Amino acid sequence: MKNKIKIFIFNPYPAIGGVDNTIKSFFSDTNSNFEIEYLSLKKNTFFKNKQIKNTVIKATSTFSSFFKIYKIYKNDKSSSKIFISFQYFANIWSILFIKILLRGKLFIYEVNHLNEFNYHDNLKEFIKKNIIKFSIKLLYNYPDIVASNSKELSQDLNSFIGRKVYTIYNPCFNKIKVRKEKYKKKNNLKILNISRFVKQKDHITLLKSINDSKFKNKIFLNLVGYGKEYINIKNYIDKNKIRAKIHLNKRKIGKYFKKADLYVCTSLYEGLPTTVIEAASYCLPIISSNFKSGSKEILRNGKAGYLFNVKDHAGLTALIDKFIIKSELFYLKEKNCRKNLFRFSKKKNTNLLFKLIKSLI
Repeated sequence: MKNKIKIFIFNPYPAIGGVDNTIKSFFSDTNSNFEIEYLSLKKNTFFKNKQIKNTVIKATSTFSSFFKIYKIYKNDKSSSKIFISFQYFANIWSILFIKILLRGKLFIYEVNHLNEFNYHDNLKEFIKKNIIKFSIKLLYNYPDIVASNSKELSQDLNSFIGRKVYTIYNPCFNKIKVRKEKYKKKNNLKILNISRFVKQKDHITLLKSINDSKFKNKIFLNLVGYGKEYINIKNYIDKNKIRAKIHLNKRKIGKYFKKADLYVCTSLYEGLPTTVIEAASYCLPIISSNFKSGSKEILRNGKAGYLFNVKDHAGLTALIDKFIIKSELFYLKEKNCRKNLFRFSKKKNTNLLFKLIKSLI
């Protein structure tokens, strides 16, 4: 293995969706020039690639795991090795242990906007997020490469840390799958949202907008995901008698896109939402909150889909009602979106990632 480049991928808490889909897309087709080891604090059961070694670190936290990761990296005999870390809280420790202590090659890839640090539920979380944000400002000049999954995030992170941040989009587009050219107004409007059930995704805004719609009884909502906000979401649906079905922990989600008429994203912040790009590949009209970052890039500042202000359930209600009345306007934007999906192609962005990795050798 000495002639191969060794890549360590660190993702402390593997789960369905998000970061893990990005990792899977980048590394599912393993390049023969690389040996890859996936490090995590729990077993990865959904990203199965026999060519990639999955090492589970037995530790109680991301911080404590690095005392073992330090040894793994230091004892590895590969002539060339690179450590790739995802997510702010893990990246801080990667910088301290891998770059500063071991002088190793470090590639940081960010998947959420800095706006993440503006949201907190209690004083403890407020303090923790501000410590992480301060650490980013202090330490992000140390990694060899810093990259993110959207241009807006790269620009804002660049301004915050004062160094170049590369943009590598989520490599999540392969081809156009299904073309649906019209919505039959006499039928139910089938709305789809696929995301974790957490406050970041703001499902309550979506539910409020449906509840206030003058076409409420015509709308059927499919929610696909999992998470600690499940009970709050279910209770709101039941209390307000919204026609909806919740699908928990579904990995094969193509059938939900095929049956939907409209995709709605209500996130408070993101990096670049993969499910919105997937919805576009199924030729679904899209409505999205105008969060930082990614929605404007996917929807070309409103030319390829409709945007509403974050948490503005009245604005979303108006757009949903508009779709029922004038759906043809949404399909014109959908065609525009479809034509621009090549930006997120798997081949293009994977090639860019590995080009940057090779530049470190």
